Amino acid sequence: MIEDLAMHLADLVENSLRAGARHISVALRRHGDWLEMEVSDDGCGVADHDLPRVVDPFYTTKPRSAIGLGLPFLAQTAEGTDGTCSIARRTEGGMRVVARWGWAHPDRPPLGDIVGTLVPLIATSPEVEFTVELGDDRGTWRLCTGEVREHLGEVPFTHPDVLCFLEGALREGMDTARMKEGE
Repeated sequence: MIEDLAMHLADLVENSLRAGARHISVALRRHGDWLEMEVSDDGCGVADHDLPRVVDPFYTTKPRSAIGLGLPFLAQTAEGTDGTCSIARRTEGGMRVVARWGWAHPDRPPLGDIVGTLVPLIATSPEVEFTVELGDDRGTWRLCTGEVREHLGEVPFTHPDVLCFLEGALREGMDTARMKEGE
């Protein structure tokens, strides 16, 4: 079982990276009593005839692997909190995964370290443009690595100052969107 939602997020982003995505959008939204996580990409996706199988633990697109537990666990976790999970091909290519959990549901896993999960994924994928949206009923906070890259020039995302900036900016976004346990 996956212990927190940050681990689900890491699995979804890693799926996008394995699919060759060049653009990955990550969104966490709090609407009323619901928490929604969405990851969409422009990778190679999954064939339409295989879509029903992606929540089968004995189906995987990973080479040299007989099982794929990330999406089945995500769907099980969402449905176990009276939520939903949808996995679909995007019309413009790639995939879109959206999971919803009851924010206050006693079986919703904790958020985990969302920022500590995203920063290394962003920093170690320089060829990928990430868009991160964090929102609630009051509004949306957004970070686009393409815009950050324009200001950085040749400075890599792995530079310590850039890592500190990304971490601080994402933590600010999490605070703005009220993405804290107990709120």
